[in-house]
Amino acid sequence: MAATLRRLEADGNSVAGVVESTNGLLDGPLLAAGLPVLRVDPWLLPRRPVGGSAPARTLALRAKDNVGLLVPLDVRSGTLKGRTTEYDDAIAGSADVEKSMAKNGLFLEHGDATARQVALTFDDGPSPFTDRVLDILRNYEAKATFFCVGLHADCYPKTVARIAAEGHLLGNHTWSHPFVPDLTRDEMRFQIQATNQAIRMVTDVEPTLVRPPYGSRTPEALVWMAEMGMTTVLWDADSRDWSLPGPDGIVANALSQARNGSIVLMHDGGGNREETVLALPRILDSLLEQGYTLVTADRFTAPADPAGSPVLQDVLPGVRGGEL
Repeated sequence: MAATLRRLEADGNSVAGVVESTNGLLDGPLLAAGLPVLRVDPWLLPRRPVGGSAPARTLALRAKDNVGLLVPLDVRSGTLKGRTTEYDDAIAGSADVEKSMAKNGLFLEHGDATARQVALTFDDGPSPFTDRVLDILRNYEAKATFFCVGLHADCYPKTVARIAAEGHLLGNHTWSHPFVPDLTRDEMRFQIQATNQAIRMVTDVEPTLVRPPYGSRTPEALVWMAEMGMTTVLWDADSRDWSLPGPDGIVANALSQARNGSIVLMHDGGGNREETVLALPRILDSLLEQGYTLVTADRFTAPADPAGSPVLQDVLPGVRGGEL
């Protein structure tokens, strides 16, 4: 796609990639290729099919007719540029549900603060960078968790197989990396089930951990994911490698936040991850020198507290079968 746009640009055309919120896979690679990327938001589009984005022609025509309403994206601001207030409000509104689910073993941001353990997690792959990440982890005899995007897992089955074969954990990062507050219940179900199926086809095992893209969630979406038997796993240490701060910045971000029981957010896909690959050995060296054991995120999941949380259907009355 980037090469096609480059050829059109070389012929004297003005070009741009246009994306929408149910597919967060395209903006990173297109921006990394030096191309302009514009986001067209849901209120400018017709209702989407459950299993996908608006058709490309529809995106192009709506973009053409609403140029002044499109959001120009950049790597440092991220895909959610201009929607961060909405993002923050949805997270704040989820606090009570998160607390109930955490007591019931269905929501996790960090592990045991008394254990000298850290879970490194990688989002958005597999990609051509994933094998380099795996090579480094193998050299250090370290284990990690890979939250895979379903479309990418479908494209790189050999890498998915290698992740499992080398003792790492596979998690679900949705099918197409959408902004979760924009999804209906049926769309959310598709995102989880299609990704689990892609991973099961390779490994014969379905993930039980899910990480919503950007950490975006709503009370409804958290319940929907739990209904599908998934535990939501976020993080408490963000390397911010997605913003391309350079290897030094990634190392500093990760190590300054890492504590006992930390879940560290990193990326092996979704753009150019050369900086992450260069930073990873230094992060591992430091964590190991500090006496941390590198574990997979499932080591931090807690059993349900029978007395600590209401049954799922009582967490949010009226959510079952509902839509945003």
